[in-house]
Amino acid sequence: MAKTLSQSEIGATFKTAAKVITQSEQELFCAITENKLPMFLSDGAAHAKGWDRRLAPGVLTFSVAVGLMETSGILEDVVAFLGTDELRFVAPVHIGDTIHVEVALKEKRFSKGGSRGTVHYEWRAVNQHGNDVVRAKNTCMFKVGFLESDQAASVG
Repeated sequence: MAKTLSQSEIGATFKTAAKVITQSEQELFCAITENKLPMFLSDGAAHAKGWDRRLAPGVLTFSVAVGLMETSGILEDVVAFLGTDELRFVAPVHIGDTIHVEVALKEKRFSKGGSRGTVHYEWRAVNQHGNDVVRAKNTCMFKVGFLESDQAASVG
């Protein structure tokens, strides 16, 4: 397993695997979240708003980015997501686009007791053309030794 953010040194960078935004996943996301704006579901409606084709909702791109970070293992010892700051959707994402996430660890702090801590990291979702599509700063709480205790529990 790759190092988690809490196990890494300040300044460490990570790059996730890539994912294609598919039409069926986008339509399912829109249905589940009641995000049924026509520009997300119709090329014609998107064109009427000035776009060349339908868009993926920004919150879908955000959700995929978080999922890619989680799947990469860098957040494996996180026990709570505390927030996102400076979230910016800087370019459109369309069905068929491929995104990956690049992460930079900016800060980590341990609690006075040393059993928990927080990590602050910046991330950006990047499309297949190398363009940023989303940027943000996240804060998460991690538990020291969480991975070791989780592995021991699964063995015993």
